[in-house]
Amino acid sequence: MIPGIFHFIYFTSKERPPLVFPLSYYIAVKSAIEINKPQQVIFHFDREPTGGWWEKIKPHLTLHQIQAPETFMGNPILHPAHKADVVRLLSLKETGGIYLDLDTICVKPLTPFLQHSFVIGEELEALYEPKNKRQEIKQKIRSKLGLVKPYTPKTIFCNGVLLAEKNTPFIDLWIDTYKTFRSKGQDKFWNEHSSIIPGKLAQQYPELITNAGPYCFHYPLYTKSGMKSMFEEVTSFPESYIHHVWESFSRNDYLSKLSIESIHNHNTTYNLLAREIL
Repeated sequence: MIPGIFHFIYFTSKERPPLVFPLSYYIAVKSAIEINKPQQVIFHFDREPTGGWWEKIKPHLTLHQIQAPETFMGNPILHPAHKADVVRLLSLKETGGIYLDLDTICVKPLTPFLQHSFVIGEELEALYEPKNKRQEIKQKIRSKLGLVKPYTPKTIFCNGVLLAEKNTPFIDLWIDTYKTFRSKGQDKFWNEHSSIIPGKLAQQYPELITNAGPYCFHYPLYTKSGMKSMFEEVTSFPESYIHHVWESFSRNDYLSKLSIESIHNHNTTYNLLAREIL
């Protein structure tokens, strides 16, 4: 049984000042609390955030200040995202529970998944979308000429949402693979240990894992149409328990512009969900 313990992680680059905790992060944590009623929410961090939204959510958290790992299994861990990858696995091994990225928003209670030992979701490979009119015309011509292959969805595991029992065997196997960790940052090995390797382990040990598929945690995608359906339109996603809102793609156009006023005055998929928990 997966316990009702939620984990969030916030690591920063040493060169940058501590973050002013944004409204979107507050919504991520508050939605987890309001929707799932957890027994504990552990916030792991190297440097404490600041700001009004942080002060508002802080009383609801168990604060765990730690040193972001510089090495693991004898290998250097350079990027904050990879440091967080390691800590989420170690935290779930120690206490069990649910790990969520800070660019998420909870929609429905995760109760149906809690009887499993380990749960992970997938993200779909993004369908090509033209970036401008010229590319759009070119794509239409290629389609008419039969040069566009039919879209066959491909998936890859995403570690932005993880659910695990304490000391679950799959986590142990995953941690052990860090003996071969080799990414130096945003390089060709960027997602090797966060996505590729758990996929290979799942093929080897299918009995140790529950695959939630691509629509429960990580949909819609980070594409232009996906962002539009989340932040400009009102769209129904009946299979979703959590939306991963892909901060790297949504920050500039959407998340950085969030305000209480905009959430209450504009009907969008995200805003309607946020209203329920603010």
